[in-house]
Amino acid sequence: MRPLLALALLSAVAACGSEPAPDAPFDAGNGLAGPLGPPPPNADVNASLELVAGLEPRARYFGRWAVAEEFCRDSTWRFTERELTTPAGSVCRFTDVREVPGGYDIAARCTAEAPEQDDRIRLRFPESAGGMLFESDVIADAGLVRCPDEETPSGQPSGNAQ
Repeated sequence: MRPLLALALLSAVAACGSEPAPDAPFDAGNGLAGPLGPPPPNADVNASLELVAGLEPRARYFGRWAVAEEFCRDSTWRFTERELTTPAGSVCRFTDVREVPGGYDIAARCTAEAPEQDDRIRLRFPESAGGMLFESDVIADAGLVRCPDEETPSGQPSGNAQ
């Protein structure tokens, strides 16, 4: 009986101090987080999904903008990944987009009541204003606010979601 008791005691002591091997699979029953540990605090799940899916996050300037919210219905500036159209009819095709502190610097070819010409566009997002500052060598500078998403007749967003 004594050898059996000693064996049981040794087994219990050994089980208390053991940790899983670093390459051991996660065991939810052992109370440990496994070799990778818990996820970092404030993890950006969307950025992680974009990384895993191989998708680039949408640039902050994408979508519809206007000089004031009341102009969002019929006088919008429309930004896509590679193009801008303004309410005045100017069109810019982006040739190089660079993210910089506070916004983007964009090399573009623009028409602004003239034949197409090279332009340098600067987009900045001052946190205090909650909008976007647009500066250009060809098109008049403007302060813009983001327009609410458009809805299609079915009530579904049109794809300008941010």
